[in-house]
Amino acid sequence: MITDKISHFITETAPEDIPQDAVRLARLGITDFIGVALAGSREESSSIIVDYARKMGGVPQVSIIGGGFKTSPYLAALVNGTVGHSLDYDDVAISLIGHPSVFLVPAILAIGESAGASGKDVLTAYVIGYETSCQIAKPVLQSHYVQGWHSTATFGTLGAAASVAWLLKLKVHQVKQALGIAASLAGGLRQNFGTMTKPLHAGMAAAHGIQAALLARAGFTADDSIIEASLGFARVFGHSEAVDWTKVKENLGKTFLITSAEGLSIKPYPSCGFTHCAIEAALHVKAEHKVKAADIAEVELGVSPFDKQILIHHHPKTGLEGKFSLEYCVAQALLSGEVKLKHFTDAAVAEPQGKSLMKKMKWVERYPMPVMGTPEGFGHKSVTVRLK
Repeated sequence: MITDKISHFITETAPEDIPQDAVRLARLGITDFIGVALAGSREESSSIIVDYARKMGGVPQVSIIGGGFKTSPYLAALVNGTVGHSLDYDDVAISLIGHPSVFLVPAILAIGESAGASGKDVLTAYVIGYETSCQIAKPVLQSHYVQGWHSTATFGTLGAAASVAWLLKLKVHQVKQALGIAASLAGGLRQNFGTMTKPLHAGMAAAHGIQAALLARAGFTADDSIIEASLGFARVFGHSEAVDWTKVKENLGKTFLITSAEGLSIKPYPSCGFTHCAIEAALHVKAEHKVKAADIAEVELGVSPFDKQILIHHHPKTGLEGKFSLEYCVAQALLSGEVKLKHFTDAAVAEPQGKSLMKKMKWVERYPMPVMGTPEGFGHKSVTVRLK
Protein backbone atom coordinates (compact mmCIF):
# COMPACT_ATOMS: atom_id res chain seq x y z
CA MET A 1 0.00 0.00 0.00
CA ILE A 2 1.34 3.41 -0.94
CA THR A 3 0.43 5.10 2.36
CA ASP A 4 2.53 2.50 4.18
CA LYS A 5 5.41 2.92 1.72
CA ILE A 6 5.43 6.70 2.10
CA SER A 7 5.15 6.50 5.89
CA HIS A 8 8.21 4.25 6.04
CA PHE A 9 10.08 6.66 3.75
CA ILE A 10 9.26 9.54 6.09
CA THR A 11 10.32 7.76 9.27
CA GLU A 12 13.35 5.89 7.95
CA THR A 13 15.09 8.60 5.91
CA ALA A 14 18.16 10.03 7.63
CA PRO A 15 20.08 13.21 6.72
CA GLU A 16 22.89 11.15 5.20
CA ASP A 17 20.40 9.52 2.82
CA ILE A 18 19.71 12.85 1.12
CA PRO A 19 21.87 13.58 -1.99
CA GLN A 20 23.92 16.75 -1.80
CA ASP A 21 22.18 18.17 -4.87
CA ALA A 22 18.87 17.80 -3.04
CA VAL A 23 20.30 19.52 0.04
CA ARG A 24 21.60 22.36 -2.12
CA LEU A 25 18.18 22.85 -3.70
CA ALA A 26 16.48 22.69 -0.31
CA ARG A 27 18.77 25.49 0.86
CA LEU A 28 17.89 27.45 -2.29
CA GLY A 29 14.16 26.96 -1.67
CA ILE A 30 14.43 28.12 1.93
CA THR A 31 16.46 31.18 0.90
CA ASP A 32 13.97 32.01 -1.83
CA PHE A 33 11.10 31.73 0.65
CA ILE A 34 12.73 34.12 3.11
CA GLY A 35 13.30 36.68 0.35
CA VAL A 36 9.78 36.61 -1.06
CA ALA A 37 8.26 36.55 2.42
CA LEU A 38 10.18 39.64 3.51
CA ALA A 39 9.14 41.44 0.32
CA GLY A 40 5.57 40.18 0.62
CA SER A 41 5.20 41.25 4.24
CA ARG A 42 4.27 44.74 3.00
CA GLU A 43 1.31 43.53 0.93
CA GLU A 44 -2.24 44.31 2.01
CA SER A 45 -3.12 40.63 2.34
CA SER A 46 -0.13 40.19 4.65
CA SER A 47 -1.19 43.09 6.85
CA ILE A 48 -4.68 41.64 7.17
CA ILE A 49 -3.57 38.14 8.16
CA VAL A 50 -0.83 39.41 10.50
CA ASP A 51 -3.44 41.53 12.27
CA TYR A 52 -5.73 38.48 12.42
CA ALA A 53 -3.03 36.43 14.12
CA ARG A 54 -2.24 39.21 16.56
CA LYS A 55 -5.89 39.41 17.61
CA MET A 56 -6.19 35.61 17.85
CA GLY A 57 -3.34 35.49 20.35
CA GLY A 58 -1.68 32.13 20.86
CA VAL A 59 1.26 30.99 22.94
CA PRO A 60 4.22 33.18 21.84
CA GLN A 61 6.57 30.50 20.50
CA VAL A 62 7.19 31.24 16.82
CA SER A 63 8.08 34.45 14.97
CA ILE A 64 5.79 36.13 12.45
CA ILE A 65 7.75 37.39 9.44
CA GLY A 66 7.50 41.18 9.41
CA GLY A 67 5.05 41.11 12.31
CA GLY A 68 7.30 41.88 15.25
CA PHE A 69 5.68 39.31 17.56
CA LYS A 70 5.42 35.58 18.20
CA THR A 71 2.42 33.28 18.25
CA SER A 72 1.60 29.58 18.20
CA PRO A 73 3.23 27.28 15.61
CA TYR A 74 -0.14 26.79 13.88
CA LEU A 75 -0.89 30.50 13.52
CA ALA A 76 2.71 31.34 12.59
CA ALA A 77 2.64 28.78 9.77
CA LEU A 78 -0.72 30.10 8.56
CA VAL A 79 0.56 33.67 8.46
CA ASN A 80 4.07 33.03 7.16
CA GLY A 81 2.83 30.74 4.39
CA THR A 82 0.31 33.35 3.28
CA VAL A 83 2.88 36.15 3.45
CA GLY A 84 5.40 34.11 1.47
CA HIS A 85 2.93 33.47 -1.34
CA SER A 86 1.40 36.97 -1.38
CA LEU A 87 3.49 38.17 -4.34
CA ASP A 88 3.26 34.89 -6.28
CA TYR A 89 7.00 35.27 -6.77
CA ASP A 90 8.00 32.12 -4.88
CA ASP A 91 9.56 28.97 -6.31
CA VAL A 92 7.73 26.26 -8.24
CA ALA A 93 7.89 22.47 -8.31
CA ILE A 94 7.16 21.52 -11.89
CA SER A 95 6.30 17.95 -10.87
CA LEU A 96 3.66 19.46 -8.59
CA ILE A 97 2.54 22.47 -10.65
CA GLY A 98 2.61 24.17 -7.27
CA HIS A 99 4.73 26.14 -4.85
CA PRO A 100 6.63 23.89 -2.40
CA SER A 101 8.61 26.26 -0.22
CA VAL A 102 5.61 28.30 0.91
CA PHE A 103 3.94 25.28 2.48
CA LEU A 104 7.11 23.50 3.62
CA VAL A 105 9.27 26.23 5.12
CA PRO A 106 6.63 27.90 7.35
CA ALA A 107 5.68 24.51 8.83
CA ILE A 108 9.29 23.40 9.28
CA LEU A 109 10.43 26.70 10.81
CA ALA A 110 7.43 26.83 13.14
CA ILE A 111 8.13 23.40 14.60
CA GLY A 112 11.89 23.82 14.24
CA GLU A 113 11.95 27.12 16.14
CA SER A 114 9.80 25.81 18.97
CA ALA A 115 11.75 22.52 19.19
CA GLY A 116 15.26 23.85 18.57
CA ALA A 117 15.89 21.86 15.38
CA SER A 118 19.32 22.01 13.73
CA GLY A 119 19.97 23.35 10.25
CA LYS A 120 20.58 19.80 9.03
CA ASP A 121 17.19 18.78 10.43
CA VAL A 122 15.49 21.68 8.65
CA LEU A 123 17.05 20.76 5.29
CA THR A 124 16.21 17.07 5.68
CA ALA A 125 12.61 17.84 6.64
CA TYR A 126 12.31 20.07 3.57
CA VAL A 127 13.42 17.32 1.18
CA ILE A 128 11.15 14.73 2.82
CA GLY A 129 8.13 17.02 2.56
CA TYR A 130 9.02 17.96 -1.00
CA GLU A 131 9.36 14.35 -2.12
CA THR A 132 6.19 13.26 -0.33
CA SER A 133 4.02 15.94 -1.91
CA CYS A 134 5.48 15.54 -5.41
CA GLN A 135 5.52 11.73 -5.43
CA ILE A 136 1.85 11.62 -4.39
CA ALA A 137 1.04 14.22 -7.03
CA LYS A 138 2.71 12.56 -10.02
CA PRO A 139 0.16 9.82 -10.82
CA VAL A 140 -2.97 11.95 -10.29
CA LEU A 141 -1.84 15.49 -11.12
CA GLN A 142 -3.40 15.80 -14.58
CA SER A 143 -6.99 15.06 -13.61
CA HIS A 144 -6.57 16.72 -10.22
CA TYR A 145 -5.47 20.07 -11.62
CA VAL A 146 -7.90 20.09 -14.54
CA GLN A 147 -10.78 19.65 -12.08
CA GLY A 148 -9.85 22.97 -10.47
CA TRP A 149 -7.85 21.97 -7.40
CA HIS A 150 -4.83 24.05 -6.38
CA SER A 151 -1.90 21.67 -5.85
CA THR A 152 -0.18 23.94 -3.36
CA ALA A 153 -3.17 23.60 -1.05
CA THR A 154 -3.88 19.91 -1.57
CA PHE A 155 -0.64 17.97 -2.01
CA GLY A 156 1.01 20.71 0.02
CA THR A 157 -0.94 19.78 3.14
CA LEU A 158 0.38 16.21 2.94
CA GLY A 159 3.91 17.47 2.26
CA ALA A 160 3.86 19.80 5.26
CA ALA A 161 2.52 17.00 7.46
CA ALA A 162 5.38 14.76 6.28
CA SER A 163 8.02 17.37 7.11
CA VAL A 164 6.62 17.98 10.57
CA ALA A 165 6.17 14.25 11.22
CA TRP A 166 9.87 13.75 10.49
CA LEU A 167 10.89 16.62 12.78
CA LEU A 168 8.70 15.22 15.57
CA LYS A 169 10.15 11.72 15.03
CA LEU A 170 6.73 10.12 14.72
CA LYS A 171 6.47 6.35 14.40
CA VAL A 172 5.17 4.73 11.20
CA HIS A 173 1.66 4.22 12.58
CA GLN A 174 1.56 7.86 13.72
CA VAL A 175 2.69 9.09 10.30
CA LYS A 176 -0.16 7.17 8.69
CA GLN A 177 -2.58 8.94 11.03
CA ALA A 178 -0.97 12.31 10.25
CA LEU A 179 -1.39 11.74 6.52
CA GLY A 180 -4.97 10.62 7.08
CA ILE A 181 -5.79 13.76 9.05
CA ALA A 182 -3.97 15.97 6.55
CA ALA A 183 -5.93 14.48 3.65
CA SER A 184 -9.19 15.59 5.25
CA LEU A 185 -7.80 19.08 5.87
CA ALA A 186 -6.56 19.53 2.29
CA GLY A 187 -8.35 21.75 -0.21
CA GLY A 188 -8.06 24.89 -2.31
CA LEU A 189 -9.83 26.03 -5.48
CA ARG A 190 -8.16 27.64 -8.49
CA GLN A 191 -11.16 29.91 -8.98
CA ASN A 192 -9.57 32.01 -6.23
CA PHE A 193 -6.49 32.72 -8.36
CA GLY A 194 -6.02 36.47 -8.54
CA THR A 195 -7.41 37.07 -5.04
CA MET A 196 -5.94 37.12 -1.54
CA THR A 197 -7.25 33.61 -0.95
CA LYS A 198 -4.73 32.15 -3.39
CA PRO A 199 -1.80 32.89 -1.03
CA LEU A 200 -3.97 31.82 1.90
CA HIS A 201 -3.90 28.32 0.37
CA ALA A 202 -0.17 28.10 1.14
CA GLY A 203 -0.67 29.20 4.73
CA MET A 204 -3.52 26.74 5.17
CA ALA A 205 -1.39 23.85 3.87
CA ALA A 206 1.48 24.70 6.23
CA ALA A 207 -0.78 25.16 9.25
CA HIS A 208 -2.87 22.07 8.56
CA GLY A 209 0.30 20.01 8.14
CA ILE A 210 1.33 21.03 11.65
CA GLN A 211 -2.16 20.36 12.99
CA ALA A 212 -2.25 16.89 11.45
CA ALA A 213 1.16 15.84 12.79
CA LEU A 214 0.56 17.19 16.30
CA LEU A 215 -2.84 15.52 16.53
CA ALA A 216 -1.37 12.23 15.33
CA ARG A 217 1.37 12.43 17.94
CA ALA A 218 -1.31 12.93 20.60
CA GLY A 219 -3.15 9.78 19.51
CA PHE A 220 -5.79 11.25 17.19
CA THR A 221 -6.90 8.66 14.64
CA ALA A 222 -7.54 8.61 10.91
CA ASP A 223 -7.70 6.03 8.14
CA ASP A 224 -4.29 4.41 7.72
CA SER A 225 -4.55 3.88 3.96
CA ILE A 226 -5.84 7.34 3.10
CA ILE A 227 -3.94 7.83 -0.15
CA GLU A 228 -5.02 4.68 -2.00
CA ALA A 229 -8.33 3.87 -0.23
CA SER A 230 -11.54 3.62 -2.27
CA LEU A 231 -12.77 6.91 -0.81
CA GLY A 232 -9.30 8.26 -0.16
CA PHE A 233 -7.14 11.11 -1.37
CA ALA A 234 -6.19 9.83 -4.84
CA ARG A 235 -9.71 8.71 -5.70
CA VAL A 236 -11.44 11.88 -4.52
CA PHE A 237 -8.86 14.52 -5.42
CA GLY A 238 -7.49 12.67 -8.44
CA HIS A 239 -10.90 11.79 -9.90
CA SER A 240 -9.55 8.41 -10.94
CA GLU A 241 -10.69 4.94 -9.96
CA ALA A 242 -7.38 3.27 -10.80
CA VAL A 243 -4.04 4.88 -9.99
CA ASP A 244 -0.75 3.20 -10.88
CA TRP A 245 1.66 3.68 -7.97
CA THR A 246 4.35 1.38 -9.41
CA LYS A 247 6.86 4.11 -10.27
CA VAL A 248 6.32 5.86 -6.95
CA LYS A 249 7.05 2.63 -5.08
CA GLU A 250 10.14 2.01 -7.20
CA ASN A 251 11.57 5.55 -7.01
CA LEU A 252 10.65 6.83 -3.54
CA GLY A 253 13.84 7.41 -1.58
CA LYS A 254 16.02 6.39 -4.53
CA THR A 255 15.30 9.02 -7.16
CA PHE A 256 14.71 12.49 -5.74
CA LEU A 257 12.27 14.58 -7.75
CA ILE A 258 13.69 17.82 -6.41
CA THR A 259 16.85 17.20 -8.47
CA SER A 260 15.04 16.10 -11.64
CA ALA A 261 14.26 18.08 -14.79
CA GLU A 262 10.80 18.78 -13.36
CA GLY A 263 12.22 19.73 -9.95
CA LEU A 264 12.55 23.02 -8.08
CA SER A 265 12.44 26.15 -10.25
CA ILE A 266 13.01 29.76 -9.19
CA LYS A 267 10.60 32.25 -10.74
CA PRO A 268 12.06 34.97 -12.97
CA TYR A 269 8.84 37.02 -12.93
CA PRO A 270 6.32 37.83 -10.16
CA SER A 271 3.34 36.36 -12.00
CA CYS A 272 1.73 32.98 -12.63
CA GLY A 273 4.22 30.51 -14.09
CA PHE A 274 1.90 29.90 -17.04
CA THR A 275 2.59 33.48 -18.22
CA HIS A 276 6.37 33.15 -18.28
CA CYS A 277 6.88 31.64 -21.75
CA ALA A 278 4.80 34.42 -23.26
CA ILE A 279 6.63 37.07 -21.24
CA GLU A 280 9.96 35.74 -22.53
CA ALA A 281 8.68 35.81 -26.11
CA ALA A 282 7.34 39.35 -25.76
CA LEU A 283 10.56 40.59 -24.18
CA HIS A 284 12.50 39.06 -27.08
CA VAL A 285 10.26 40.85 -29.60
CA LYS A 286 10.69 44.13 -27.72
CA ALA A 287 14.48 43.84 -27.52
CA GLU A 288 15.05 42.46 -31.02
CA HIS A 289 12.72 44.70 -33.00
CA LYS A 290 12.42 47.81 -30.80
CA VAL A 291 8.63 47.59 -31.06
CA LYS A 292 6.63 50.62 -29.92
CA ALA A 293 3.06 50.32 -28.68
CA ALA A 294 1.82 52.95 -31.13
CA ASP A 295 3.00 50.81 -34.06
CA ILE A 296 1.20 47.63 -32.97
CA ALA A 297 -1.92 46.61 -34.88
CA GLU A 298 -2.51 43.20 -33.29
CA VAL A 299 -0.93 40.73 -30.88
CA GLU A 300 -1.74 37.05 -31.32
CA LEU A 301 -1.23 34.89 -28.23
CA GLY A 302 -0.68 31.21 -29.04
CA VAL A 303 -1.96 29.09 -26.16
CA SER A 304 -3.08 25.59 -25.16
CA PRO A 305 -6.62 24.66 -24.03
CA PHE A 306 -5.39 24.56 -20.43
CA ASP A 307 -4.35 28.22 -20.35
CA LYS A 308 -8.02 29.23 -20.36
CA GLN A 309 -8.41 27.47 -17.02
CA ILE A 310 -5.43 29.18 -15.38
CA LEU A 311 -5.09 32.67 -16.86
CA ILE A 312 -8.66 33.60 -16.11
CA HIS A 313 -8.43 37.39 -15.84
CA HIS A 314 -8.69 38.90 -19.32
CA HIS A 315 -9.61 42.38 -18.01
CA PRO A 316 -7.74 42.65 -14.70
CA LYS A 317 -8.79 45.30 -12.23
CA THR A 318 -6.21 44.64 -9.50
CA GLY A 319 -2.53 43.83 -9.30
CA LEU A 320 -3.37 40.32 -8.09
CA GLU A 321 -5.61 39.72 -11.09
CA GLY A 322 -2.85 41.04 -13.34
CA LYS A 323 -0.62 38.15 -12.27
CA PHE A 324 -3.14 35.75 -13.83
CA SER A 325 -3.78 37.76 -16.99
CA LEU A 326 -1.79 36.69 -20.03
CA GLU A 327 -2.82 39.85 -21.86
CA TYR A 328 -1.62 42.11 -19.07
CA CYS A 329 1.73 40.36 -18.60
CA VAL A 330 2.48 40.45 -22.34
CA ALA A 331 1.40 44.09 -22.53
CA GLN A 332 3.83 45.06 -19.77
CA ALA A 333 6.66 43.17 -21.47
CA LEU A 334 6.00 44.96 -24.78
CA LEU A 335 5.52 48.37 -23.17
CA SER A 336 8.28 48.35 -20.57
CA GLY A 337 10.76 45.76 -21.77
CA GLU A 338 10.61 44.22 -18.31
CA VAL A 339 8.12 42.63 -15.91
CA LYS A 340 8.76 43.58 -12.28
CA LEU A 341 6.91 43.82 -8.98
CA LYS A 342 6.08 47.46 -9.73
CA HIS A 343 3.89 46.33 -12.62
CA PHE A 344 1.51 44.43 -10.34
CA THR A 345 -0.02 47.21 -8.31
CA ASP A 346 -3.64 48.25 -8.67
CA ALA A 347 -2.46 51.60 -10.04
CA ALA A 348 -0.26 49.97 -12.70
CA VAL A 349 -3.10 47.74 -13.88
CA ALA A 350 -5.35 50.79 -14.26
CA GLU A 351 -2.96 52.67 -16.58
CA PRO A 352 -4.64 53.41 -19.94
CA GLN A 353 -1.67 52.50 -22.16
CA GLY A 354 -1.70 48.91 -20.98
CA LYS A 355 -5.48 48.64 -21.33
CA SER A 356 -5.30 50.00 -24.86
CA LEU A 357 -2.67 47.45 -25.90
CA MET A 358 -4.59 44.58 -24.31
CA LYS A 359 -7.58 45.35 -26.53
CA LYS A 360 -5.42 44.47 -29.54
CA MET A 361 -4.73 40.96 -28.28
CA LYS A 362 -6.44 37.73 -29.24
CA TRP A 363 -5.97 34.13 -28.10
CA VAL A 364 -5.35 31.41 -30.67
CA GLU A 365 -5.41 27.78 -29.54
CA ARG A 366 -2.21 26.58 -31.14
CA TYR A 367 -0.73 24.01 -28.75
CA PRO A 368 -1.98 20.71 -27.28
CA MET A 369 -2.96 20.14 -23.68
CA PRO A 370 0.29 19.96 -21.66
CA VAL A 371 1.12 16.87 -19.63
CA MET A 372 1.19 18.00 -16.01
CA GLY A 373 4.22 17.11 -13.92
CA THR A 374 6.65 16.83 -16.84
CA PRO A 375 9.39 19.30 -17.84
CA GLU A 376 6.92 20.73 -20.38
CA GLY A 377 4.06 20.82 -17.89
CA PHE A 378 3.61 24.56 -18.17
CA GLY A 379 2.93 24.17 -21.88
CA HIS A 380 4.01 26.23 -24.86
CA LYS A 381 3.19 29.83 -25.74
CA SER A 382 3.85 32.10 -28.68
CA VAL A 383 3.54 35.84 -29.17
CA THR A 384 3.06 37.21 -32.69
CA VAL A 385 3.11 40.99 -33.06
CA ARG A 386 1.68 42.50 -36.24
CA LEU A 387 2.54 46.12 -36.96
CA LYS A 388 0.43 48.75 -38.67
